[in-house]
Amino acid sequence: MAGHKGDRAEEVALFRFSVIAEAVSARLTPAERGLIVRQLAGRSWTTPEGTERSLSRVTIDRWIAAYRRDGLSGLRPVPRSDTGRSHLQQAAFLEEAARLRRQLPARSSVQIADAIFRAHGVKLSERTVRAHLARAGLSRKVLSGEPAKAFGRFEASRPNEIWIGDVLHGPFVPHPRVPGSKRAKLFLLVDDHSRLLVHGRFMTEENTRSGQDVLRSAIARRGVPDILYVDNGAPFANHQLARACAVLGIRLVHSRPYKPPLSGQ
Repeated sequence: MAGHKGDRAEEVALFRFSVIAEAVSARLTPAERGLIVRQLAGRSWTTPEGTERSLSRVTIDRWIAAYRRDGLSGLRPVPRSDTGRSHLQQAAFLEEAARLRRQLPARSSVQIADAIFRAHGVKLSERTVRAHLARAGLSRKVLSGEPAKAFGRFEASRPNEIWIGDVLHGPFVPHPRVPGSKRAKLFLLVDDHSRLLVHGRFMTEENTRSGQDVLRSAIARRGVPDILYVDNGAPFANHQLARACAVLGIRLVHSRPYKPPLSGQ
């Protein structure tokens, strides 16, 4: 069995070298190597398992660096160092993955996993990192301003990861300073993990101050969320809210126009 495992590691290393062979020459300039890597990333490769797949430029660059540093042995698969790790330890590294994505939303799951490995010697699979970031509402699609629909399914994996805010129009009510009546506005903040109503309040004005008051009260009751997902209405699309979220470390995400957060209920 040991020999079989060794043969398997060697087979993987040889496959990886076959991918990068064109790009490892020390005579290549950085520009020339970059052009080759782009071409390699555009191909389809047959893996040792017999499946067809494409490879990212980040993966190819990592293999080139490993080969130039350690030769063929650098291309052998690294045994998973998270085997036997406690859930608490893994959660800490996944939280670091989330922090790295917030710092630079363009970072891919591969790059984040590689950064954690370089910093701690801990090998997290790309799939594990990608799944955790998606559950936390930190996919690159969401952070680029095109969030997936948050309602209709559970996105957050724990309380206070994602709060969803919206304003619903309520009944007409008397207003102390305006003749006749005005329609009340119901401000809601819901925790995406449990659908807990974090805070709700009827207001007579749908403006920046009302949105700020409701958020302030919600935080006083339940703590600070990681992400606040809201629409582009006046209570939520303003400098004051953006600044408050930045100070508190909340990632403010706006839904696309005509796609209010609570639609589809």
